[in-house]
Amino acid sequence: EAAGQSSPRPPVVAPNAYRAVATDDREVRTALNFALGHQKKKNRSDSAVTLLSVLSAERQVSKGDNFRLCLSLDRRGRTGTARTVVHRNQKHQWSVALWAWGACGR
Repeated sequence: EAAGQSSPRPPVVAPNAYRAVATDDREVRTALNFALGHQKKKNRSDSAVTLLSVLSAERQVSKGDNFRLCLSLDRRGRTGTARTVVHRNQKHQWSVALWAWGACGR
């Protein structure tokens, strides 16, 4: 290091912040499948929503894990996005905390 120059520091991340994870991560896939199953049950239809792709995935560790997913979906013939947050508690029980249509990118 030259005098007066400091090496770049990584950004400070809050302890409970969401962190990006691979969309093909095993736990992301489990959260995804739970969320899709929940949505299909809620709509009483296996064809209500069809996954096109996982656009992004993030994980937050906080009394279990929260998985925040941005999904591209076919919704009865119309393409759209949905943001979902799936929670896994410390007993490894899953629940959908949020399903918001068109909320990706917000």
